[in-house]
Amino acid sequence: MIKVGFIGAVSKEWMGGLNYFKNLLFAMDSLKSKEVEILVFVGKKTDIEIKSMFKGYAIVIENSIFDRGSLKWLFMKIEQRIFKTNFLLETILRKYGIQVLSHSSMTNFKNIKTINWIPDFQHIHLPQMFLADEIKSRDESFIKIIQESDIIVLSSYDALQDFKNFAPEHEKKARVLQFVSQPNKKYFELNGNDKNNILKKYEIKDEFFYMPNQFWKHKSHMMVFKAINELKKEGIELYLVCTGYLQDYRNTSYIEEIKDFIKNNNLKQNIKLLGLVDYEDVFALIKFSKVVINPSLFEGWSSTVEECKSVGKNMILSDLDVHKEQYPNATFFDRNNIESLKNILKNYQKENLDNTIETLEKRTKEFAQKYVKIVMELEND
Repeated sequence: MIKVGFIGAVSKEWMGGLNYFKNLLFAMDSLKSKEVEILVFVGKKTDIEIKSMFKGYAIVIENSIFDRGSLKWLFMKIEQRIFKTNFLLETILRKYGIQVLSHSSMTNFKNIKTINWIPDFQHIHLPQMFLADEIKSRDESFIKIIQESDIIVLSSYDALQDFKNFAPEHEKKARVLQFVSQPNKKYFELNGNDKNNILKKYEIKDEFFYMPNQFWKHKSHMMVFKAINELKKEGIELYLVCTGYLQDYRNTSYIEEIKDFIKNNNLKQNIKLLGLVDYEDVFALIKFSKVVINPSLFEGWSSTVEECKSVGKNMILSDLDVHKEQYPNATFFDRNNIESLKNILKNYQKENLDNTIETLEKRTKEFAQKYVKIVMELEND
């Protein structure tokens, strides 16, 4: 059996990353693989909810070297910066028999193989969303990870094509692992009382459209807000509920621009910004909405799209190639044409889709089996 380590230093601010790890660990736990054992390493100060999540699916090891600012962490960073090695960290990992470190973005181990994940190449497609220094930094870090890792995992074939263009000489290292999201088990049990409770809890109206995206500028909230505003001018009143972290560290003024747009156009009765909400409530909002919208200008492999696909909920999606790859049964609009979105919103009738792509259980099993196959490649390397 190969022991695989993950470092669970994931912030709640990046729910997509946190959900990615949760879904991979869930799939592996469900598979009950006799070939791979998963251990997750966290700091002693890691959020208790994150620790509990990991403990549900894997062995969790706590060590202060994973606490940012701790003495061990500082020594590790000094070693990495000056000597370009990871002896301190490797000593801890080897103590627990780790043979492969996965999805950590770390390299330079003497006796541990590495599988690293590149979520997307957004900065290549949307350079205007990044500072010049950030683009340079991403390029350099991607090249380093690609050169020094044994295997690079990508979440879509769309990202694989980007990888081939970005680092064609390392194409043989790339593997596509399309993750599968797990719905909350209560989703299918939600009833009319639950609907009334969620509407009351957040003071929202019935018959709402739902957009559960983080408030990053590339998620293109403004496209939907402008479409709703234009429809309002035509006498068509729509109601949109938004959840997600109300900040964008790259565009710090973005959330204020959004709030100003809503205020200046008298859209407070049409658009409700809830910010971060309980994860269980996200699935209730998905279920009781008319439809879920993702107007994003770029995605790697969207957690929102995957969650809706897993429960057969229809979506209105921007016409990205990766969206079409991920959820071909959805409704698509031209991401650069507000009229395209307006026409869909204006005429939309609520519907749920039969998930004819594959059953959730089958997709989850295949997800885990594909990951095991990737890990086992390293045993024979």
